[in-house]
Amino acid sequence: MRLKERLSNVYYGYWVLLGAFFLHALDSGLYFYGFSVFFTPLILEFGWSNAVTAGAVSLSRLEGGIEGPVVGYLIDRYGARKILAIGTFMTGLGFMAMTWVDSVWMLYLIYGGVLSIGYNTGFSHSLATILNQWFIRKRSRAMSIYAIAAGLGGALIVPILARSIAVQGWRMTAVYCGLVFWIVGLPMVLLFRNKPEDLGLLPDGDQRPTYSEPLSGDPRPVHAEPDFTTREAMRSPTFRWLLLGESFRSFLLGSIVLYEIPHLLKLGFSEEAAASILGFMILSSIPGRVVFGTLGDFVSKRLLLIVAMLMQGIGVLIFAYAADIIHIYAFLFFYGLAYGGAIPLLMAYRGELFGRKRFATISGLMSPFRTIGSVAGPIFAGYVYDVTGSYRFAFIVFTLLAALSAASFYMIKSEQI
Repeated sequence: MRLKERLSNVYYGYWVLLGAFFLHALDSGLYFYGFSVFFTPLILEFGWSNAVTAGAVSLSRLEGGIEGPVVGYLIDRYGARKILAIGTFMTGLGFMAMTWVDSVWMLYLIYGGVLSIGYNTGFSHSLATILNQWFIRKRSRAMSIYAIAAGLGGALIVPILARSIAVQGWRMTAVYCGLVFWIVGLPMVLLFRNKPEDLGLLPDGDQRPTYSEPLSGDPRPVHAEPDFTTREAMRSPTFRWLLLGESFRSFLLGSIVLYEIPHLLKLGFSEEAAASILGFMILSSIPGRVVFGTLGDFVSKRLLLIVAMLMQGIGVLIFAYAADIIHIYAFLFFYGLAYGGAIPLLMAYRGELFGRKRFATISGLMSPFRTIGSVAGPIFAGYVYDVTGSYRFAFIVFTLLAALSAASFYMIKSEQI
């Protein structure tokens, strides 16, 4: 009975955070990281080239960027919980529809269409928006825990998928993935509430004495969150500098992960060693998510983002001129920690700057610009390699972009909103 009473006294936002953690681990493990496990079986069965098969991923990224503003508006208009439910259902449907793939166009239609629309609708913005509603003072720590789920989900679920494909085949494994989203994911959506006020609660589990009572009689925080229209936010210098900072950063994200192994092979490392180094880089990002995310509730998020981007730039520069394993360790330290640390910080900082009401809409409006870097960055680095036979110049450019990202964050002044 005591345990039941204690559980009933737990702030409901922590249950929301727990649900978001498991659902994010699920979507990251099965879709974001897990879908790469399907690539080789698809190529072997149909004889497609790597470029043609990878085109489905590029289509998914472009679709996510285009869809972002629409999804953000729908979340703020109808509530994240409804959009999350629709996206979870569509993601499950898309996985099961993969059994119908018999041509590259069907792959593009199902993966780049149904499956990607479902994922981007349900998971790219909804979960972060819900957490942004439930936490203010503890927002950065909540986002840190949420970000850890992606790394753990990939580490735990991807090997299971690989084993299932080896035993059951990729089509049956796709069906299993779809069923998991329906049987596990959809019931978990019932746990969520759009905001604490829906249950008569306040963010962070605060009690009403910590809120002032304005003339309208509605409880408001003593330190009220920003409250303005989307148009007002977009016209502010703060929005533009934040958008620039995130856009410059996006060039590094997909490019470094994609070309890390080829660059290591060029340096003389074996394929096994190169793959292990990539794994260590992803693992080293987890402590970064914890450390930077925790500090974000006590130290200026803006300052931490500047440090994170400068560290990423230093790491990439070291990697560009790496000559031995010592340089690789230095790269893992600087880039891995900062890469992971920037993820929860950016989500929390957006919430701090723009508040709760228009968080999804503003985040969605930034998506097309972030997509430019995530698509153009790998193409640029690949072109540089084709011309020069090395990734060094591309990595130097990425170092400069990391510095520009840090400079953009430095220019943000919250009072300019």
